[in-house]
Amino acid sequence: MGNVGGSVYRPGESPDPGATPPAGLALGDAWFWHAEQTLLQALVEHPQVAPEHAAIRLLGFNGARLNEYIGDGAYASVIRMHLSPELHFSEFYLGGFANDALEHRLALRDDCSAASSPAACFSAARLDLLLYHVSEGLNGIIRAIRWAYRKTPWQQPIFLNGYDYPVPDGRGFVDSHGGWITTVMDDAGVDPDLAFRTEVMKLVIDAVNDEVLAEFHAPLEHVFHVDSRGILASDVQHYAEDWENEGYPTRDGFMKILERAWFPMLRPFGIITGR
Repeated sequence: MGNVGGSVYRPGESPDPGATPPAGLALGDAWFWHAEQTLLQALVEHPQVAPEHAAIRLLGFNGARLNEYIGDGAYASVIRMHLSPELHFSEFYLGGFANDALEHRLALRDDCSAASSPAACFSAARLDLLLYHVSEGLNGIIRAIRWAYRKTPWQQPIFLNGYDYPVPDGRGFVDSHGGWITTVMDDAGVDPDLAFRTEVMKLVIDAVNDEVLAEFHAPLEHVFHVDSRGILASDVQHYAEDWENEGYPTRDGFMKILERAWFPMLRPFGIITGR
């Protein structure tokens, strides 16, 4: 049975009097946000989550890129407002590079119709810019957290969501509108073969994880890259069991990712109990 006291508080929502205040602050996109079936909701409702960690404050804006939360970015003031140490957040969850990937059109060439392999679909310059912007945004957010909490006696853990390999089959959040990954690929003339397109997405996810997120992974500094690649099925026979649509896991899919990739990193901080 799930943790009935678990809550994710979105902007404008506050705990009821006497309720457990949010221990975690999260910033991210669809995997954190879509309806009530999210990675965070699965976490706070999981029977192994410690009660004092079963509430999370969620921030984010539709389509916002990571670098819009830093410096003079449009949403930087929102982050700064929530980083007051008086709010006593004990852990931080960061996602969000999907919005950057969409903004950069997956770093694809304008016309991939003649590409002989998935790798040939990419513009090296666009991919480099995508990776730079993701790195720039995460670096700024992490630095903002560390600066705001610099006078606290310990370093709060920061967890970076690495996603998994989606299968761009055209299914969107709303059936009649299709999926954004497929739309971007169609616009670029990517080979419609599902295996070909799945490999294109694998290359994008690998690039962000290997060249950006892995570089931030520093356990001694309490920054953790949660690498969940390959946990969900991506083969034609089984992927629909783990993926609600072309970019978003099912509830069971989120549970797999939590228990296999996240829990080993959350447990040392008392966020997860048991073995």
